[in-house]
Amino acid sequence: MDTQYIRNAMQRMTGAVVGALLCSTLALAPAHAGVLTGMLVLDGNTADPSGAAPPDDWESFPANQANTVRATGIVADTVPAVFRNGSKDTLDIGTWRYDLGSSPPKTDMKNGYAAAYSNAGDLIINFGADRDSFSGTASLGFWFFKNPVVRNDATGTFINPVTGQPATHADGDVLVAFEYSNGGAVTTVRIFKWQAGALADQGSIGVGPTSVAGVYCDPADRVCGATNNTTLNIPWAGTVQPGQFFEGGINITKLLPGSDSCFSTFMATSRSSAEPNASIKNFIIASFPVCRLEVTTVCEGSVFQAATNTVLNTLKGRITNEGGGTVTSVSVSSKPAFIAGTVGFFTCDAGGSPTTTPQSPASLAAGGAICFRGQYSSNTLTTLGTVTAAASTGSGSITDTDSATCTTTPPGGLAVTKVCDVDLVAQNNQLVVKINYSGSVTNTGAYGLTDVKVCESAEVAPGVDPCSVAGHTEIAIGNLDAGAVKAYSSSYFPNQALNGQGLSTLGNPEAAIFKDKVSAKGTRPVIVGGGVLQSPATEAACPLCK
Repeated sequence: MDTQYIRNAMQRMTGAVVGALLCSTLALAPAHAGVLTGMLVLDGNTADPSGAAPPDDWESFPANQANTVRATGIVADTVPAVFRNGSKDTLDIGTWRYDLGSSPPKTDMKNGYAAAYSNAGDLIINFGADRDSFSGTASLGFWFFKNPVVRNDATGTFINPVTGQPATHADGDVLVAFEYSNGGAVTTVRIFKWQAGALADQGSIGVGPTSVAGVYCDPADRVCGATNNTTLNIPWAGTVQPGQFFEGGINITKLLPGSDSCFSTFMATSRSSAEPNASIKNFIIASFPVCRLEVTTVCEGSVFQAATNTVLNTLKGRITNEGGGTVTSVSVSSKPAFIAGTVGFFTCDAGGSPTTTPQSPASLAAGGAICFRGQYSSNTLTTLGTVTAAASTGSGSITDTDSATCTTTPPGGLAVTKVCDVDLVAQNNQLVVKINYSGSVTNTGAYGLTDVKVCESAEVAPGVDPCSVAGHTEIAIGNLDAGAVKAYSSSYFPNQALNGQGLSTLGNPEAAIFKDKVSAKGTRPVIVGGGVLQSPATEAACPLCK
């Protein structure tokens, strides 16, 4: 790909789209059409000679959508509908009514087109339509709505699919109306903008022929229109006669400076003229989300909090402005909710992760990205964190969501030590043996234990848990935090002794050895599954004679 050629083409287009909106007559025909280069070829046909490389043309959709901000592409009029008399552009959308059925061939559109591009910070929108037939002078209008608008064929009205209520205009909706003759010349371009509840006329723009045959533009190349001046074969429409295919392009940023250009819906209309009170006939409507966020998120880590038996999870990710205009007030939230004060915005590294360099979320240019990091708490070891990124478009907001699973497995552990010694004490006028033992219990795990106890049982067979022996002794330890150590001690009077071979030595006291075992157990918190955690048993041997 010749990237220098593309870069030069973009620069030529940007420099060309700088003139004043109030130019109403053509003073000098432009030598070239700036909105034609670098993005989508506006030349009165649909062929894309560049193939996969920019610039695009309509026949390359949807294959080359990666070159666009948002490509609606070609929308077929599969269920034709006609506006009823009285449905005017000067009225709010909620008052428009339509009936199913086709218009007369001259005003019956078969397909509509729309694609948006971002170039050097400018939003370029290309659009068009092909019609059933052509004769005389024709008029087409192209609406770009900021609020979502869809058809409701059951009632012949338009609704907002988000609210379910009748569709309404938003300040900043744009209508571009063209008139052109059966010779193919674009004669009139009118620009309208919905403001303060009414359709505001932004003026007529004079257009004239350019160096590209059949293409008409204003001197500053902010708006262009073209028709086919010869028979044209369109893959999705067949052979069309001169004038049946129309395409246009506008630089919204230069044409209406300061406008919020986050459109969501496109509508092509056939009309009786370019005047604002013209009767509108056939229409084609489609989703056209020019402004769009994309958020991606992953779990950066999970840390068990032993003090509260909760997990502190950290999510990180990237928010990208995939749309054609700058958005402001970027924010991010999560469910479970981020802990207040833990969310930060940063620049992104090459892998899309946050760096340590802060970045302001006040605004995000088209194509720009900002990374974030935030933490939330959970009372389960595995949680699904859902992140929602939002930004203001001026008239509303756009959002996107993504989810990531955080999980951790905190280790549990309990250890006990034991030592013992032999005493001879007087009891009931006899000298008897007393075994004293002591040790410590340590919580070697990452979470606290409750109701910890030491189990002691004398002369326990190998492999037998002293806590399971009937009549064993229990010493209460209480709660034991992660890493905590507590001492224990007790004593007992043995009723038998063993020798080195494990045989009873009551008759051979000088070889007597007293053995017993201890183990510890405690209750685990619910977050790790509850139940009892038990230590390995520890045995101590105390010889009677040392």
